[in-house]
Amino acid sequence: MCISKADLEKKVQEIRRYKAMAEEAAEIQKALEAEVIAYMVENRIDTEITDTAKITYKSQTRSTLDKKRLEEDLGSLEEYTKVTEYNVLRIK
Repeated sequence: MCISKADLEKKVQEIRRYKAMAEEAAEIQKALEAEVIAYMVENRIDTEITDTAKITYKSQTRSTLDKKRLEEDLGSLEEYTKVTEYNVLRIK
């Protein structure tokens, strides 16, 4: 597919427009989620079932390894490092 520079510019503008729409949608989603969380907290419940959804709002924990501390204790972790290569399109 070979496109002209003018067509390329149109594609870039379209990408920017969709990125702006996605950001706006994400902000709306966060606001709606905050309202649902407020409902759950106000009613002191962690699970609610509606006609179309099961909603849960619970505390969760996550464990991760402290890489800095491991390196301090064991030295270099380079031989255990996995590198993944991928392509990234950036438009500014």
